Amino acid sequence: MDTGDGVLDALDCGVALLDDACRIVFWNTWLARRSGISGEDAHGRTLTDLFGDAAAPALVEAVQQAAGQGMASVLSNQLHRSVLPLTRSSDGEPLEQSAAVRPVRGSRRGVLLQINDVSAVVRRERHLRQTQAAVHLRNRAIEASSQGILIVDAAQPDMPIIYTNPAFTEITGFTPDEVMGQNCRFLQAGDSDQPGLAEIRAAIAERREGMAVIRNFRKDGTAFWNELMVAPVFDTRGQLTHYVGIQRDITLRRDAEEARDAAFAEARAANERLQREQAFTNAVLRTVGALVAVVDRRGRIVSFNRACEKVTGLAEADAVGTGLGDLIPDAAVASRFRLDQQGGLAEGSSVTTGLRAANGTTRIVRWTVTTLRDREGVATHLICTGIDVTERDRATALLRAEREILEMVARADPLAAVGDRICRAIEEQMPGRRAAMLRLVGDALHHLAAPSLPADYVTAADGVVIGGNVGSCGPAAFTGHPVFSADVQTDANWIDFRDAAVAAGFSACWSMPVLSQAEGVLGTFAIYGAEPGLPDDASVEVMQRAARLAAIAIERHQSAERIRHLALYDQLTGLANRSLLSDRLQAALVYSRRHKTAVALLFIDLDGFKPINDRYGHDAGDAVLATVGRRLKAVLREVDTAARIGGDEFVVLAEEVATRADAERIADKILAAVRDPVSWEGEDLAVGASIGLAFHPDDSNTGDGLLTIADNAMYAAKAGGKNRWSWRLPGG
Repeated sequence: MDTGDGVLDALDCGVALLDDACRIVFWNTWLARRSGISGEDAHGRTLTDLFGDAAAPALVEAVQQAAGQGMASVLSNQLHRSVLPLTRSSDGEPLEQSAAVRPVRGSRRGVLLQINDVSAVVRRERHLRQTQAAVHLRNRAIEASSQGILIVDAAQPDMPIIYTNPAFTEITGFTPDEVMGQNCRFLQAGDSDQPGLAEIRAAIAERREGMAVIRNFRKDGTAFWNELMVAPVFDTRGQLTHYVGIQRDITLRRDAEEARDAAFAEARAANERLQREQAFTNAVLRTVGALVAVVDRRGRIVSFNRACEKVTGLAEADAVGTGLGDLIPDAAVASRFRLDQQGGLAEGSSVTTGLRAANGTTRIVRWTVTTLRDREGVATHLICTGIDVTERDRATALLRAEREILEMVARADPLAAVGDRICRAIEEQMPGRRAAMLRLVGDALHHLAAPSLPADYVTAADGVVIGGNVGSCGPAAFTGHPVFSADVQTDANWIDFRDAAVAAGFSACWSMPVLSQAEGVLGTFAIYGAEPGLPDDASVEVMQRAARLAAIAIERHQSAERIRHLALYDQLTGLANRSLLSDRLQAALVYSRRHKTAVALLFIDLDGFKPINDRYGHDAGDAVLATVGRRLKAVLREVDTAARIGGDEFVVLAEEVATRADAERIADKILAAVRDPVSWEGEDLAVGASIGLAFHPDDSNTGDGLLTIADNAMYAAKAGGKNRWSWRLPGG
């Protein structure tokens, strides 16, 4: 132990030093003896780590404020009788305590915590409170008291002052005549929200003694710290008659405490100077549980603690003499862990690097570097203290990726783009793995996204029919349960795909099904690895979360498609509705004008449909309409649009026609398709069609104009005998 530690250990009070993260770096013997926690066990932990809820919240908050905001605090025994669960060493009785918290400034910021045993003081004050009311009312010696005393009439409204002693006048500057009849609150000068006042008010409300430290103001306006005790006075019948207030000006004591805290701060600074001479030993002790590697000027390891051994799989004996940079994948960063090169890490700086782990993976470590110097101030070693932040960083990255993916789903981004982002998120969480997302269409799986898979492999594995022995995804989609193939070379399910997998460099494949809310299979994820093996719990959780996101995206896409289809298509025939026809007609006219092409519009009305409806009912009529819709789609080109616009009326939009003759040939195909009888419940239901034609740009330049002309031409066809087409206008 160095001289500074010896001084602090010799104090008859508790002293703890905490760093700027509120972690204990020094815990003196007094605290160890009364808490039962050794300095070694306390080292590197917070007060909450050591004592949990038993540590007073006000103390924890004061330490945090001192560390973060540089705010000092004094917690008196009246407000916090047990800031920490400490006992008297002799009999195990709880200690009455007061605590002082002060920030420490210097080359390193921290916090000084001092705990005082005030049990004797509290016992004396408790005895005083129990006896003082009777003594003060009976004994005129109160006049000679050095403490300010006032008595208020509890039976009167607002409890006016009826007596003050000379010490009250000496402390406050107010004479008895100036305060008689007033409530004591005038001493606060409007500062009525002090924490101590709440205890005083509670004591008065509960007719009990109370004590608190509050800030009052003298007659000249100066503030002073007043340790106030209030005590109720009861008559022989038990009726409350008065309250006695006992004031003690503790301003000088508080000033002394601040001076003492400053002395402790100086002691802390001196202790730090002494600690530099033993920095090697003390630094290792302070970082028990963290990764600690000490390197010389050339970056060679001279000390390697147990945490480093556990992560890297290297025993200290094997690590000593090797370069710490050899364990860091990024050579540019690794070179900074040396003192003999430019661009090295500065004193107290932090850097995050990879660290090769024993299991072949790379852990993410945040290093903090401290320089060790000899007596002449020459830097001789680097103390590299590391914290493994792999899981924290991965969890943060996963949450960020999930948020981005959900935002993509909310924006209705293309499903393939969402799938691509999910796959990349999986690969970020599982370094060395490649992910693919497949969607189930019918009974076959099709790749929706495979950003890192070879194109040849995707082609070979695409469209596979699900089943019990089709790779990993086939049975996963077939059963709805995960299927993990540790080695495709030996897994019987991979017989048909083994060569393709090996050619792509895959040895293991883990498949997680994507399930809908109704537990139906929507697709699967395939996670490929170059080495055989099964997933760990963390990888399984990543796949499960990815599957939930994929299910949300697919179901959202399906809902949007259903809504779009309902909005744009006739539900009976599957043809476009009037709204979609209008959009496509306007687009066709724009295209026609730009490229100098023609557009034909055919207005179709079924002949003989009403008698079928009247005789056989609407079910028969619906069957005829559905059949006509299918036949129209069968005879039309892909560029053409067939729409049902109401009842038995249909419209065909034919784009990229050259002449009227082209439109007439389309009309002939429609007539032939419609006139074939429709079989329904043993009956042959026959209908025909009257078709009116309109031609753009000859007949009209607008969609409404073309519809009107075609409609009129349809009536001309009906007038001409039905089951025919016509260009003629009525009366033309």
